[in-house]
Amino acid sequence: MISLIRQHLEDTALLLASVEVAEDLDVLAQGTSSPHGTAFVVPYRERAKPNTRATGGHRQLVETQVAIAFLIRVHGDARGAKRAEAFDEFKGDIEQAMAGWEPHPDSKPFELVSGEGTPLPNNTSVYIQTWETTRYLTGA
Repeated sequence: MISLIRQHLEDTALLLASVEVAEDLDVLAQGTSSPHGTAFVVPYRERAKPNTRATGGHRQLVETQVAIAFLIRVHGDARGAKRAEAFDEFKGDIEQAMAGWEPHPDSKPFELVSGEGTPLPNNTSVYIQTWETTRYLTGA
């Protein structure tokens, strides 16, 4: 699903400089050298519901959350006001791309769960949104 999300953002969130995949949000906090407007798709959390079939096969609903983070770089902005103002433009682009999008025909449409901005070193801020959808785990 991570690759699908990355491709969907590349195709629809046109303000982003690029879309990359990261394993962990800590990588961003340690200071990445990616340019202004770079977004990252990060696996976050899954919660599984009980198997719905008592006999014959396995079908289990899994609520899946991913984090989408983007970097804002503005030099000469000691208070971060310009960086904070830039959040809206990129947030809006990502929200237009993600809200209601279904990555698979049997998935629930993506919904925004939360968002938060954080300052990083070197005149950089990161804004992280958590998005949720569902998938089914099936088996014999």
